[in-house]
Amino acid sequence: MSSFQLQFQEQIDYLKQKVNLPTESYKEISSRQHDRAFVVAGAMKADLLTDLHNAVNKAVSEGQSFQKFQDSFDDILGKHGWLNDRDEKYKAWRARTIYQTNLRTSHAAGRYKQMTTPEMLKLRPYWRYRHNSIENPRIKHQFWNNLVLPADADFWKINYPPNGYGCNCTVDAINERQLKAMGKTTADAEPSFDDGRTDFDSAPGANWYPDLNKYPEPIAKAFVKETMQDGVFDRFVEDIFEATEAIKSTANSITAKALKKLEVDKQLKKLMTTEQFPIAVLNTQQQQLLGIATQTLIFKQSDAVQQIYKSATGLVGNDLQKLFDQAFLIVRANEHRLIVAVTLTRRNFIAEIEQNQHGLFLKSLNTASTTEINQMKLLGDVLLNK
Repeated sequence: MSSFQLQFQEQIDYLKQKVNLPTESYKEISSRQHDRAFVVAGAMKADLLTDLHNAVNKAVSEGQSFQKFQDSFDDILGKHGWLNDRDEKYKAWRARTIYQTNLRTSHAAGRYKQMTTPEMLKLRPYWRYRHNSIENPRIKHQFWNNLVLPADADFWKINYPPNGYGCNCTVDAINERQLKAMGKTTADAEPSFDDGRTDFDSAPGANWYPDLNKYPEPIAKAFVKETMQDGVFDRFVEDIFEATEAIKSTANSITAKALKKLEVDKQLKKLMTTEQFPIAVLNTQQQQLLGIATQTLIFKQSDAVQQIYKSATGLVGNDLQKLFDQAFLIVRANEHRLIVAVTLTRRNFIAEIEQNQHGLFLKSLNTASTTEINQMKLLGDVLLNK
């Protein structure tokens, strides 16, 4: 049995949390965006994509052989009439590509999650590239065999395998003793590499979402709804909440306010990453009201850390699509700042939203009194007042 048939929970979770996204071509989304979207090029119907996703999930969770997956794949083709205009050789090729690509990337993503926990990074701070011989091996991959670099090296952001269709390369996490056993006293010099490629250009599991501005509103909205209901966002908030509570507890022992603030800022910064979540999709009427071109509201992890340190109220258990759909007051404070008042679970909140060249971003969400809401109207142009 090949290594990527030996399933483990992180691998299973990675595939299950993906949301189905219809696409005509694999080029429609980048490799980074595959972390949250399950796509099969040309599979445009929701029920077809659901059946394919379920088949892949089952193949991983049960450790199915390719032959067993292909039997399921053929049944799906017969049920939906997909690829009826193609010959059997092509269908077999598509089945193998879907099977191998999903099993290898999910295995790599599961390993990436295991290898990037704080505990593992402390125990095994180095990663070793392993080239596994196959027919027609890639010369560059052979050259990287046994390359050892720190786990946070830029090289891994692009070249964490698989590095192309059919790539069997892997990465091992190693400690100082294993490094010395290889005859090395320190990590290798980071090699030059192509950071401009568009396929397989990121570590599986390290990134999140497709650019939803490229999709029709119904598809984008359905995608966000699923991702907000699958529990990943709530766990994301809860994990940050636990980490920030620990920071508060540690900071309480510091009496000097200035020193306490410096220490808190330092610890919060350690929690910040480049991750971001789409949390709401604006319809055309809302975009026109706000005078914006983007349809997606994003919550960056760095902003989430700052907000959750102050308060996580309103972020867990609420449908954040309501921020615009049920807003009763919207004020444009300036060119880059919007203020929205909305009722969530019978409580009034004020959301501050930043608009810049990169999109629309939730900066804060806090409970608000009637007085605070009335004061909003004095901050700029009132765009909506119900």
